[in-house]
Amino acid sequence: MGVRSGLVVLAPIAPAPTGNGLAMRTDLFRRAASSEFDVRTIVVPVAGSLPTDVETSPHLTVARHAGTKADALRLLADPVWRDRLTRAGTLPARVASPALAEAVADAVGGPVRALHVMRSYLAPLGAMVAELLDVAWATLDLDEDDAVLATPEEAAAYDRLLATFGPLFDGLSAASAAEADAIGRRHGLDVACLPNAVDVPAETTRPSRSTGSLLFVGNLTYLPNLEASRTLVREVLPALGPSARVALVGLHDGRVDRLAAANVEVAGFVTDIAGAYAAADVVVAPLRTGAGTRLKLLEAFAHRVPVVATPVAAAGLDCEPGRHLLIAGDAAGLAAAVDRLLTDDALGRRLAEAAYDLVCRRYSTDVVLPAIREFFDRAAGRRQPA
Repeated sequence: MGVRSGLVVLAPIAPAPTGNGLAMRTDLFRRAASSEFDVRTIVVPVAGSLPTDVETSPHLTVARHAGTKADALRLLADPVWRDRLTRAGTLPARVASPALAEAVADAVGGPVRALHVMRSYLAPLGAMVAELLDVAWATLDLDEDDAVLATPEEAAAYDRLLATFGPLFDGLSAASAAEADAIGRRHGLDVACLPNAVDVPAETTRPSRSTGSLLFVGNLTYLPNLEASRTLVREVLPALGPSARVALVGLHDGRVDRLAAANVEVAGFVTDIAGAYAAADVVVAPLRTGAGTRLKLLEAFAHRVPVVATPVAAAGLDCEPGRHLLIAGDAAGLAAAVDRLLTDDALGRRLAEAAYDLVCRRYSTDVVLPAIREFFDRAAGRRQPA
């Protein structure tokens, strides 16, 4: 049996099977690569943290988000990199400096064949690391279109960053087909759509009858999720009957504690997310802003829980209103849709079964992991000699 090649995943948060959408997407790429490569994950922590009881991936090193003055001077002394940084101009605030590249390369600790970078704000650092490690190929997952939610100044900075560093990678991807197309058209780049995915449980359990239990799952330190939880509790829940109650599940920093009440449970992060879905009658996703695709909806689909969502929450997913879920644009519409599902078990079962079939066909790890491996193969093929 031959020696397997090494691949480095450079990420802004530790890969994990739960607890954070970006961590879960990072873990998806790590899992796809691990079938062929020995994967080493290097984390430059610029995208938040995971709950302390979440198990992260093996072979993990956390690099300090800092570079010395000498590192920066060496970078600027290189005319190619000086030109790149000049063209990129003022970088977005979250971008990790490419001056950190030598420290990251040292943390890798040996030769590797390939590099996969998560998110645009690690692209300059990833490009420099790829050069230092002399990898055969490198890929970049954008996840979402960072310009969508940014201020005009930040959006312009992200566009300059991608125009400068995107072409340095052998493959680029995004979670939403629409966003992959929009990014590609803006920059003349080929951006593949690699959707988010979930493991579909072999069995699911559902309440035998409606108890009025509503569920919202998400990282509640993320402002769009925090605002959505407030909408659910303060605007949707009061429009429902007295038996309705809400469970808010996900990592939080205390700001949602003030929403707790007799009919509102602030559960925080839970290790048994399947139990949270099993106890829910309806998953509600009242997001008003956001980008990318919602793992919370895919999880609900996989656990056969009917879903009510805003158009923003469902954006990027190949789902149809009235077939896979109910869609409403405001609190009154969301409440009416939830009430329909709480009083019409047959409707809920029909939506849930159609959504379960969709996630099995399009968004299960059984489908998406092979697609990621094909993406890596195409990237590797671009540097093969003619």
